[in-house]
Amino acid sequence: MFEKTMIEGDSPSPRGLGIKEIRDMKFTIDAMYPFMNFKHRKLNIPYFKKEMLWKLGGDPYDDSIKIHAKMWEQVQNRDGSFNSNYGQYWFGEQLGLLKAFNELVQDQYSRRAVIPMLSAKHIGPHVKDTVCTECVGFHIRDGYLYMSVHMRSSDQIFGLGTDLPTFAFLQRLMHGMLLSVYNDLLLGTMTVVAMSSHIYERHYEMVSRILHDPAVAECSLMPVITKPSEAFRIAASRGQVDPNWGQLSRWLTMEIA
Repeated sequence: MFEKTMIEGDSPSPRGLGIKEIRDMKFTIDAMYPFMNFKHRKLNIPYFKKEMLWKLGGDPYDDSIKIHAKMWEQVQNRDGSFNSNYGQYWFGEQLGLLKAFNELVQDQYSRRAVIPMLSAKHIGPHVKDTVCTECVGFHIRDGYLYMSVHMRSSDQIFGLGTDLPTFAFLQRLMHGMLLSVYNDLLLGTMTVVAMSSHIYERHYEMVSRILHDPAVAECSLMPVITKPSEAFRIAASRGQVDPNWGQLSRWLTMEIA
C-alpha cells in the first residue's frame, strides 16, 4: 500500500496540505495481525488500548482522551463532543453492534449487518470532526465471520495505525458474541475500501525508511475471544473492563500506564 501510494499516487492539496493519494484503495488484512508495527512506525500499543477503552464508553462528550493525545483537542466540536469516538455508534444509543448481531442471528447470510457511522450532520463548515469511516459491516460465509470497512478518508500512517486494530477489536467482539449461536464460527479477514487513501507529506521520510527497511518491531498479539460471555460483557462495559472476564479483557487492561 505504501509503495503503490508513493509511486502511483496523485498529489492533490486538500486544505492546502501536501499528500500522495490513491483513490478507492482496497486492501484485505488478516484480522489476527492488525498492528502496523514497523520498526520505523513506532506504534504506541498502550495508547491504542486507552483509546479503545474510551471508545467502549460510548460517550461522545467524554474528553478524558485529550490527556493521552493532543490531536483530540483539534477535532473537539464546539459543544464539547467528538464525532470520531466510534464507540457512540457501536455501543452507545445507536446500539450498532447489537443490531448487527441480531441481523446475523436472524439470518446467517444476512447482508444487513451494517453499522452506519458517517451521517449528514457530520458534513459542513461548522463541523470540526468529520467522521472518516462511513460504515462497518459483517457477513458470514463458509464458516468465517468477515468484516468490511468503508471509509471516506484514510491517513495511512497515524489514522490507519489506530483504525485497523480498532476495527479488529470490534470484529473480535462480534465473533465472540456469535459463538453463542454458531459454535464453530471462525474469525475471517477484514477488507477496507477508502475513497481517499493517502500519506501526508510530513510522513514521506518515515515511509521511505519503512520501504527500505520493512522490519517489524515485536508486539503482543490481540487475543481472540473464546467465551461468548466475555464478548457481551466487554460490549456492555462502558469502558469498565474486568481483566478476569477473559484473555482479551486481560490483554486490553494490562500495561496501559
